[in-house]
Amino acid sequence: MPNLPPPANATLAQILTWAEFELAALHLQSPRLDAEVLLVHSLGLNRAGLYARLHTVLSPSQIAVFQQLLHRRLQHEPVQYITGVQEFWSLEFTLTPAVLIPRPETELVVETVLRLLSQIPNPKSQIRVLDVGTGSGCIAIALATELPTAEIWATDISAEALAVAEANAQRHQVHHRIRFLQGSVFAPLANRSQGFDVIVSNPPYIARDDLLTLQPEVRDWEPRHALDGGNDGLDFYRQLLNEAPEHLTPNGWLVLEIGHGQEVVLMPMIKGHREFADDFRVSDYEGRGRVIAARKR
Repeated sequence: MPNLPPPANATLAQILTWAEFELAALHLQSPRLDAEVLLVHSLGLNRAGLYARLHTVLSPSQIAVFQQLLHRRLQHEPVQYITGVQEFWSLEFTLTPAVLIPRPETELVVETVLRLLSQIPNPKSQIRVLDVGTGSGCIAIALATELPTAEIWATDISAEALAVAEANAQRHQVHHRIRFLQGSVFAPLANRSQGFDVIVSNPPYIARDDLLTLQPEVRDWEPRHALDGGNDGLDFYRQLLNEAPEHLTPNGWLVLEIGHGQEVVLMPMIKGHREFADDFRVSDYEGRGRVIAARKR
């Protein structure tokens, strides 16, 4: 539990200050924001409601519930797992520790796919998209909301992750247009001959020796199989580059999120691959390579 007890007969403002102090003592990155989010969640308010009630005195039971959430955060459990939600593409996604927490930079993957599909001169009546390693389903579901006539498939090795993704698809009323399959990478597509116009993935890309250096929120809480990219972090990229052409239509695109600095290795790999023609890189808002795309010949 927190190091110091909460002040007696505390108001919302006093509880916020107390919680911020407890979180800051562990050098967490955003103690004030975390305290606000957890308090809002525990009270069933929004932030506007919170600040409208700063002088309200909390009951002992309300403080006890908040203390339990704060204790979890003090163990470095991510706020998103405590509240069970995270926003992505202006949509709210349900989360559990079975799936990675969607990051804002992954929205660049969605943007890239939409831009590529918008440039097709004579689009087919139905675009087919495959999301490999869908996790929470955030990429597949965001694309489904933007592409109302597209047929979208999504795979994941984890049955628990697929259950979360399917629940999110139902939540956003696109479950009837996304086909979820369990298995590693392309294994669930065996004996399925029809190709995809776009294959997209945010694969595991952390080098195995670097896993122990990650922040505790990532290292100790997010699913290891969704982080571990092998000895050099590139195992899944090699498999995707080698096997994706078999599942792409002619001129179909492979769009991948990448880790910091990995374009230095991956772009030459693509250029040396006889199955791919055009390729490009997309940088995030800090100028770091975040997405690479390659077109099948």
